[in-house]
Amino acid sequence: MSNVIQLPKLIRDAEVRSASFDEAANTVEVVWTTGATFRRVSWIEGEFDEELIVNAKSVRLGRLNSGAPFLDTHSKYSLDDVIGSVVRGSAKIENGVGVAKVQLSKAPGAADRVAKIVEGVVSNISVGYRIHAVEKKERAGQIPIHRVIDWEPWEISAVPIPADAGAQVRSGGDASETFACRVIGGAADVSEIVRIRMRMAAAQNQLAR
Repeated sequence: MSNVIQLPKLIRDAEVRSASFDEAANTVEVVWTTGATFRRVSWIEGEFDEELIVNAKSVRLGRLNSGAPFLDTHSKYSLDDVIGSVVRGSAKIENGVGVAKVQLSKAPGAADRVAKIVEGVVSNISVGYRIHAVEKKERAGQIPIHRVIDWEPWEISAVPIPADAGAQVRSGGDASETFACRVIGGAADVSEIVRIRMRMAAAQNQLAR
């Protein structure tokens, strides 16, 4: 059995590969996913473990390999937030790990942030991604596990603190923008509940302005 629900873009921890800076090319290598299992908290389903399946079949690399942006803390509202880009064709899966090469910007406005990355002062990286399909499984005596079997990284960001430090509300990015996700197994269709929750959140945000 499968259902379709709406989810926002999500984020996960990643890292700059140490000693990978190429001064001549002004590039650095990053690990944008290891597929580690993270504890998540959803206001719909409570706690669950999310496992990203990392292989050529499960990960859509098209956006990264088309020169996806390297952003300052997932910000997407100004060109100043772009401090680099993924080198076209460099994103790949190696032994269950996602890696890529990032071209750093030489623009004066990005110089301070790029310098911190080059120095190793900023080494935390986070990947923003969309889930296309997730497989939900109940586990006796444990919280459920959600195996993300079809997902698409959209951007990579330099961040001061890793995005997924333990259990967090399942979000990341603009929650008003959601995307269809196919759910395999698990509970009955919750798409209407999701829509109600999203409308409630939007109304609260409107009142807070």
